[in-house]
Amino acid sequence: MPRQVDRAALMEFVLKRRKATGGYGATPQLPATIQDTFQAVAIGLVLGEEPPTLQAEPALAAYLARMLAVPWLGIGTTFRLLTTCHICGLAMDAGRVRAHLAACLNWDDSLAAIYYASRIAREILGEEPDFRGSGRSLMLPASCAVGDVVRYLFVKKMAAQPVAGAGELAGWLQRSQNGDGGFGFFPGTTSFIENCHAGLAALSLLGARPIDLDGAKAFVVSCQTGRGGFGRSQRAAPFLDASWHGVASLRLLEEIEEQPADAVPEISSQQGRLIFPG
Repeated sequence: MPRQVDRAALMEFVLKRRKATGGYGATPQLPATIQDTFQAVAIGLVLGEEPPTLQAEPALAAYLARMLAVPWLGIGTTFRLLTTCHICGLAMDAGRVRAHLAACLNWDDSLAAIYYASRIAREILGEEPDFRGSGRSLMLPASCAVGDVVRYLFVKKMAAQPVAGAGELAGWLQRSQNGDGGFGFFPGTTSFIENCHAGLAALSLLGARPIDLDGAKAFVVSCQTGRGGFGRSQRAAPFLDASWHGVASLRLLEEIEEQPADAVPEISSQQGRLIFPG
């Protein structure tokens, strides 16, 4: 992480949200959620912390086991739950995972559903997805945002498929960066840290760079608050989701700086996967 980021304050912010009964909540007072738990664990891993183990954190293991035992929710929440369990070494029923993926895709063939199902198949089960999606699903929406673009590119990369109009997409992403260094949902919209995360991830998948790399870094760093966590913007309250977007964005920026022009990031490692939107 860049020196401007107060890593100790960030980890203190994260740990204050850890619950005695397991998992992490959005605030010290709120109960644990799957999303917040995933983001807290991901923050630690991106910062280089050792992954939590069942032996070292029995309360977290018990919380995850309880969440595995109940009916699973939407495909995005399922991805975060299964990824966290996988990181912590918690055993899962592969047959149940496959059945859940098939059920989700039976009623939802959206780009987001294919993105999460592809990642679960590859990263959790270690299998090739047994679907390719309809032509409509693997096309960008007419009114897309940077989050749609990174999901589209990630699926294309995992399937080793060419990206039509890659140069135009890279230019569109670059134009989504504002004068403050941050990225909007699309060109001409307000900068938020989640858009920085998506925009940088999408550009890296194309082997491209933001127009103002230093400005992007300055915007993200400026979103860290005095409480240690990151806010969505320079004036927003800090939460675990924004904090994960922040550290993942900074890691992406480091990799973009270190890579030669037109290089694409390695997404096979656990840390590599966790710097992409989840």
